[in-house]
Amino acid sequence: MNIVECNFIDLEIQILTNDRTQLASRLPSLGGLFADLCKGAVCLFPGRDCQSCSQSVSCDWHRIFGQALAVDPEALKRHQKPPLPFVFSFPILERLPASPGVVSCGLVVIGCAISSLDMLLDGFNRFLMYNACKGHSKITQLFSRDFQGTLVPLEFGNHSAVAENLIVMSLGGILESRDWCSSNMQIKLLSPLKLRADGHQVKQYEFGLFVRALFRRVSSLIYYYDNSESTLDFKRLSFQADAVILTKDAFCYETCPAGIKKLSGITGQGCFRGDFNELLPFLVAGSYFHVGKSAAFGLGKYSLSVVSDWFSGSRIQKNNACE
Repeated sequence: MNIVECNFIDLEIQILTNDRTQLASRLPSLGGLFADLCKGAVCLFPGRDCQSCSQSVSCDWHRIFGQALAVDPEALKRHQKPPLPFVFSFPILERLPASPGVVSCGLVVIGCAISSLDMLLDGFNRFLMYNACKGHSKITQLFSRDFQGTLVPLEFGNHSAVAENLIVMSLGGILESRDWCSSNMQIKLLSPLKLRADGHQVKQYEFGLFVRALFRRVSSLIYYYDNSESTLDFKRLSFQADAVILTKDAFCYETCPAGIKKLSGITGQGCFRGDFNELLPFLVAGSYFHVGKSAAFGLGKYSLSVVSDWFSGSRIQKNNACE
């Protein structure tokens, strides 16, 4: 197997709030505010243009949100504009009661962006304090997840202690930590998936399109933030993805779940049969980094698992549970 390598951290953030439903409904709006809130947390010269600022080279905000393009023309052609090097995961709104309690969110930070974790946490905490629940939400506990999924507590508010106890994982380590050897896989969408093709949002799940979006996202993240350039033949891998068979189809397009328009997208799950050997590093990476539009702010999250007894030939089984 060709390993697509990248280092990252996987955090769980626990938030105490006076209204879990209200908090969950406001978390999807984080994207439009987050860059400004992070800049307010670290910028010494808020009125100065970032491009002309003498501190931009060492600035956490510029490192994360500057999204500087590659200088190499060939690399720029392959990767274009870099994605943001962090990924939030938010709870499912319908499962949270409108009462006080704890809400858990996820935060994955990739490559060199790990050194800017303090800024990302400060920006998120500002959102909770001033925008999420009218000052009644705050981070109470922080955990770092290891290769087996075990949560290791960190001391939130003590920056040096957080840095010392962070568990830095790698895609290679994730691939080695589990037995992925199977020709049958299941993908379950844990948040709406937004993909585009020919200028339009796609409303039907297509494995080939899904994997090609993963190729672009994962290869761009590791190039810009982990100093690694993949030498894989993506054209050949694309043909390999197109040969994968969908054997159990429970995907559907859901319009505006919970009444939040930006959350419209493909939902559900499916089972697949094929040769996943060289596709697996990208599929595993995407289960941490998400895929599609607004991946950094909760959309396109999915789980990947090996299955062995759901298949009976190559005929597609259509499940109408979503309809």
